[in-house]
Amino acid sequence: AACTRANAGADLHGVAPMEDSAPERYALVLCDTQVDLLNAIPEGNRTALITQLRELLQAARRADWLVVFSGTRFQPGYDGVHTRHRLFGGLKRLNQKQGDDKVHWLMEGRDGAEIHPDLSPVEGEPVVWRQQLRPNEELIAALKAKNTTKVVLAGVKTAQGILATCEALADESFLVYIVRECVGDSDEARGAVVLDHVLNQYADVLAVDAFREQISQEIMMDMYIAYKTAPRAG
Repeated sequence: AACTRANAGADLHGVAPMEDSAPERYALVLCDTQVDLLNAIPEGNRTALITQLRELLQAARRADWLVVFSGTRFQPGYDGVHTRHRLFGGLKRLNQKQGDDKVHWLMEGRDGAEIHPDLSPVEGEPVVWRQQLRPNEELIAALKAKNTTKVVLAGVKTAQGILATCEALADESFLVYIVRECVGDSDEARGAVVLDHVLNQYADVLAVDAFREQISQEIMMDMYIAYKTAPRAG
């Protein structure tokens, strides 16, 4: 990941959701921010990425955005995973030979499957688990339940979970934003190609400074539109 020391969440502002018939509502979706997946990213990039994600998470909470965590987690023995699955079938096959004690990557009950402690959810923040690449309906339902219209998507891996989640969100007509410094991939070159040539079909892919400026302007515009269209007494 192209991580910098810029603060991704510095200027989200503490804007609470507006009570209007059809306001824009923002959410942050943190994808696969689990210990096993983050540990696959080179140490220097990983440290910078976690710092950026923590700042973005804190800013979203200050702004009273909906925060949803989406994670990949498997049952013991990789139950339910087909041995021919392109990404996860190898884990299933190896586990069949060596057992859970030796092969437990992203397995429920293991430390590596937990969300990184620096990015832990707080009470009331939904955590949606899956054991497939694409997000399940539970994530979409959590966003729609709060009438979300705009989603900032962050986490790992850029070319896998982030890409699959972004496509699913675009299919549901959410407006999606991705901050370059707030996504990471175990293969930096692969992640950069996906950011530059694939994700920008479905989302606004922005560097941190451009994101801060754009999101601040959009929030101010959303407030203005809500004010101008609000019913007036008399």
